[in-house]
Formats: sequence, structure tokens, C-alpha cells
Amino acid sequence: MVTITNFRDIGGIKNKEGKQIKKGVFLRSGELSNLTNDDQKRLETTYHLGKIIDLRSEAEVEERPDISVPKTEYIHIDILEDIQDEGASISDFVKIGSPEKSASYMEKLYADIALNTTAQKGYNKFFEEILALPQKESILFHCFAGKDRTGIAALLILETLDVPKEAIYTDYLVTNNLRKKENAMILEQAKTAQLEESNLEALHVALNVDSRYLDNFYKTVEKQYGDITTYLKQAIGIDKTTKETLNHRFTLK
Repeated sequence: MVTITNFRDIGGIKNKEGKQIKKGVFLRSGELSNLTNDDQKRLETTYHLGKIIDLRSEAEVEERPDISVPKTEYIHIDILEDIQDEGASISDFVKIGSPEKSASYMEKLYADIALNTTAQKGYNKFFEEILALPQKESILFHCFAGKDRTGIAALLILETLDVPKEAIYTDYLVTNNLRKKENAMILEQAKTAQLEESNLEALHVALNVDSRYLDNFYKTVEKQYGDITTYLKQAIGIDKTTKETLNHRFTLK
């Protein structure tokens, strides 16, 4: 079993036609800065990992670089490069001061990611890497916590493979269970600073995912593009042919 924070294989989910997404291909997680030797071996031998896609910022990568995995290509794509990320760090979320403001910030972040051209180009490159993935290899994509930038990446994969929205939300919300231990540790550290209860609540909101954030992503996409299919085509570069190619490669009857 892999011990990476917020790690999971999104294979096995069925799409609208009853086809199953191939297991052992699309892996999502939090950062790999604390990767153990056992995890390295499992990713190499069990998952045949071919690529790691790091969606974090330059500063995050410099501060906590990923530990490499043998025979694996590392690709860095900064999704938030051109997005104002005030409040994006843990300390900034503490300063936000209220859970309402924290949730509002997160909803805005998802809307910003949906429409920001650099973020769109980043996800386009992400799909280029998926299309170039050799047969029988897997791809692991992550950000810091594996919840927002990674959550949207997973959403885009699952939408491209025609997975029902309900299943997309189900996978997304699994993060809150898989990050319980790490989130509890962060909150405990914050308590030692004798913060106000409202600051701690704001931090708690920031450390978890909420279906409202995905709601706002979809609403933003629909308002600007009409529907998710048009968005995938115009913003991410997933046209009908590309979508068919991905479905042929990564789903099972």
C-alpha cells in the first residue's frame, strides 16, 4: 500500500456508457516531498510509473522538491502562475480570519482557474503528456495537498472520459477522508500559536474540499462557454477526435 498523502487511483470508475476507466493509469496525490523508499519501489514496480506531473508553483517546488522515482519523467506545470494567490498559503488562510471569507476565497479560486489562460494552457499541456504516455505506464499528478489544482485535473480527465458528474464529485470529496491525519496535524500546530477560534475555522475550511467549489467551477464554465464539452474543446484543446482517442485508450468495455 502506498503511504503518499491523499493518494488514489481514479481508475475503476464507470462512465455514462458503462465502460470502466482503466486502473493503474491515472494516479492523483499530494506532493511527493516525503516519498519513502517503499513508495518509490511500489510506484516503479506495481504502477510502472512513467510520468510525474507537478502542478505546484516554482516557490513550492523549490521549498519542497519532489523525491524522484526511478525510470520516471518529471514535468512541472505551474497552474497558478498568473493567478493572484493572496491567501493561498496556510499562514495566509489563518489571517483571512473567518470560515466564510475562506470559503469565498476558494470559490473564487476555482472560477479563476477555470478562466485563466495560463491555467488552461497548463491543463492543455497536461493532456498532451497523457496522450504521449507509453502503453502500460501510469501518470501521477499532484499539487501541494492534492485537492484543488489536482482536483480540477481529475475533473477534466473524468469529464473527457464521459464520467457522470455524481461520480466526479464522489472522487473529489474523498480528499477530506484521505487528508484527515495531515489536516489534524496542521490544525494542532496552529492551535499552539493561540489563534482565535475564527482563524482556526478559516484554516479548517482551507484544508478541506467542498462541493460548492466544484459547483462554482462548473457554473463559471457554463456561463462563459455554455457547457463543459465546449470548454474542453476551446479552453483545454480536447476536440472530438482527441476525446475519442482518450476514451479508446483509457476505458474498458
